[in-house]
Amino acid sequence: MTIEMESMAGEGGMTNISVVSGASISPNERTKFMDGVMEVEHNSWPPELVGPRWKYESRLEIFPDGFFSAVEDGKTRGFTISEIMNYDPDSKKSWNELTDNGTFKTTHNPEGDSLYVSTVVVAKDAQGKGIGGELVDVQKELVKRLRLKRLFLGARAPGYDKYCRENGEVTVEDYIKLKNEKDEPFDPEIRFYSRQGLRPTKAIPDFEPDDASRNYGVVMVWDNASM
Repeated sequence: MTIEMESMAGEGGMTNISVVSGASISPNERTKFMDGVMEVEHNSWPPELVGPRWKYESRLEIFPDGFFSAVEDGKTRGFTISEIMNYDPDSKKSWNELTDNGTFKTTHNPEGDSLYVSTVVVAKDAQGKGIGGELVDVQKELVKRLRLKRLFLGARAPGYDKYCRENGEVTVEDYIKLKNEKDEPFDPEIRFYSRQGLRPTKAIPDFEPDDASRNYGVVMVWDNASM
């Protein structure tokens, strides 16, 4: 499946983006597909946080329907990955526990009721074009197509540590509730996902190594209204 879309490219006008499903690529195209994914991965994270290629290949092999890349003029600009599992509102599992250390080998459950989005990444020089929102949208469409109950993910809270250092300590639960002057979530990543229709439900300690978020992950949920 390839989805053609138009996204704003700042003041320069419109740019054409194609969203390509991992389920639609042939075995001969897989190497090129993964080359593009890994280029974005290396562009987006410091070396110590870059995931190894074999783990991405494992996720593509296990659930290709949940693996999408965004391509602009033949160049991969972002990607998103998901798996199916049963949603547990009381779970305190880390990212590694939810993904079997990034492989999906024991965590993907085709009989599950929800879609867990493990990854949404946009290259630094491609941000601000609406690509991230489009990648979330294709995962929401997958939820509808598979007739799942919801989509959920673990967002970062990258403004949390800085806010506490500049304004005094607050709990992560109180930080999540903070609003900006437009009555939107104060934190930029929580605000981004809120604009895509997701709602924050709770914070999980030691979700993944992330100094800016003080290692918290914020569980955000989108309910499939058609179910």
